[in-house]
Formats: sequence, C-alpha cells, structure tokens
Amino acid sequence: MITYTNIIKTHVLDSLEKILEDEFNIPVGYEAKGNECFILQPEEDVLVSLLSSGQSRSYSVLITYEMKKAGNMELNKDHLTARAERVKKLIHNNSAYSPSSTYKFHDGRTESIEYEIDEDDPELKRATLTFNCTVTEVT
Repeated sequence: MITYTNIIKTHVLDSLEKILEDEFNIPVGYEAKGNECFILQPEEDVLVSLLSSGQSRSYSVLITYEMKKAGNMELNKDHLTARAERVKKLIHNNSAYSPSSTYKFHDGRTESIEYEIDEDDPELKRATLTFNCTVTEVT
C-alpha cells in the first residue's frame, strides 16, 4: 500500500480556510451558509516540474464570497467589492504561507475576480476569486 498526503486539502484548502477564518468572522467551507460566507472549490492541480526527490505542482481554487442582502444596491456593491479587495490583499500578504515555520505553499496569488448577481435571486451577490499557488512536495 502506498503512503501519500492529500496535498490540496492539507496544504492549500485548509490553509485558505485558516487565513480567511482568522481575518473574517463569517463561515468558510464548501457550501453556502447564512447571509454571507466564503465557499472554497478546488479547481485544478497541474504538474510544474519533477524533481529528483519530489515534485512542484500548481493548484487553483475558487474562493467565492457570497452575500444575501436586500436594500441599497450601492451600499451592497461597496460591501461586495470591499470584501473582494480585502481577500486579495490578505492573499498577497500570505503569498508564501508557512504558519509556525511549517511550509504550506508559495507564490499564492489572486489571478482574477468575477462579480455577479444571481439571476434567480437578485438579493444574492457573489465575488469569485481565482486563487493559485505552488506547492513543492518532497517525497
């Protein structure tokens, strides 16, 4: 039987969850919860290079900030874009993430942000950030 580590879970998803939870006081997970939350969705795992004792891989995760709010559209737009900008800055500040000197990932970055209003429920707004990072795994 082979021994392995679920790298995208332990190094990338768990790290993003911790970074977001430490900064915001709203739910972070894999499905929508409450009036506002962050939803993490793994998207891609790509080999960057093979090393003599491991490999380097690029991971991509969609981070969706979702809020359900009625009322003033201008205030809601400001809130939505402010949250996305705050996450973008937070990721920039943690681009090489090694909590307690334990390596998790490097070259973390926000590649893009898309904004949308749900067609079926105009009170539901989203900002979806595409997060990418590199993990070097030693075997």
